[in-house]
Amino acid sequence: MATFVLVHGAWHGGWCWSRVTPHLRADGHQVFTPTMTGFGERSHLLTPDVGLETNVTDIANVLEWESLENVILVGASYAGMVTTSVADRMPERIAALVYINAFIAADGVSQNDMLPDWRREMIEKEIAADPDAWRMPPPAPDLIGVDDPDDAAWIAEKMTIQSAKTFHDRAKITGALDAITNRTFIRATGYRNSTFDASVAAFGEHPTWRAEILDTSHDAMITAVDDVVRILKEVAESL
Repeated sequence: MATFVLVHGAWHGGWCWSRVTPHLRADGHQVFTPTMTGFGERSHLLTPDVGLETNVTDIANVLEWESLENVILVGASYAGMVTTSVADRMPERIAALVYINAFIAADGVSQNDMLPDWRREMIEKEIAADPDAWRMPPPAPDLIGVDDPDDAAWIAEKMTIQSAKTFHDRAKITGALDAITNRTFIRATGYRNSTFDASVAAFGEHPTWRAEILDTSHDAMITAVDDVVRILKEVAESL
């Protein structure tokens, strides 16, 4: 059976995987859904100094302290910055990488650099409106394509503010993660984002990538559970 580490995106927490994990565990897979510092049930730890490196350490420590090997490391959205960085530092522990509408870290590049112009400008205005100019408020669920009222209410209730430093910090990537050749990019088209469009187009033609397109919201793990579970199980079977 496989070992999954599922990493949430911006403003979310480990809670966002709660519809996916029962299906994976029912098949005997080991599943971890850590919440990174400053998010969800760890939101009380949020400070202006919480940045990308803090969150990279969060996930690297899960692999280290849980003694995990042959991990399928899954990153959603902002978590792509985190999981790519972790994989670059610990490639010997990673069997496969899966990205869901994720920003894939490159050396010297921040998530802010990869945001579409419209979204970067929106976020920068929101940060500027904060009295201390470091907090990023969560988006309305409809902005990320969640249109079911019950899902939207649940997501809105759970999302928390985030430190701007997480988006501004530049990744440190050596290229060691290139040893990992089992890689999947899932494009959830319900969220308008040219970065993700470019990624799925490029990876669809790449020999060491699998590309999947889902007609669902940015929060595919909530709004397209069956498809996400299917893809994750197929990745497990490919190991």
